[in-house]
Amino acid sequence: MKNLTVLKPSLAKFIFAIMLLVLVTTIACESSEEPQTSISTEDLQCPALEESPQVGDAPLGPPPALPNIFTGTAYVNGEPAPEGEQLYVKLVTSRSHAVEIEQNGKFINIIHGPVSDQDKGVPFQFCLGDPEGVAVKSAETFEFDGSEPFKTSDVELNFPMLPSELSSQ
Repeated sequence: MKNLTVLKPSLAKFIFAIMLLVLVTTIACESSEEPQTSISTEDLQCPALEESPQVGDAPLGPPPALPNIFTGTAYVNGEPAPEGEQLYVKLVTSRSHAVEIEQNGKFINIIHGPVSDQDKGVPFQFCLGDPEGVAVKSAETFEFDGSEPFKTSDVELNFPMLPSELSSQ
């Protein structure tokens, strides 16, 4: 019969402590990793306009509300948006005229308000890019309350990328 070697209690405790440390470290490393989420280009792109109902198709409701006037600064990845890029605001069935970004990401006089019942109660979505083509939506939206006529709002807008980068993904 072979002799069994028995570890001294202090050595057994030391080995157990090392094994426990390895186990805890492994679990901690696995749980601290952030899950990888992929953002699709559809999540970043400004949605297309829906067709507004035609006269006679459905009740059009009261006259449109007076518009808001937006001015402010646009940023792309924390840097001022490039001079000359187009910026506009959209609702469900309508959008504003596009304005060009000026020096240091500044923009002025985006004027728009709801023009149909579908546009009412919907937040304004800011879009950077071509109103007839590819545009990226901002992280921010603006709630329209209609309480002040010609309300002027100074806004800071943040875009995740340029429209040219969106179309290349």
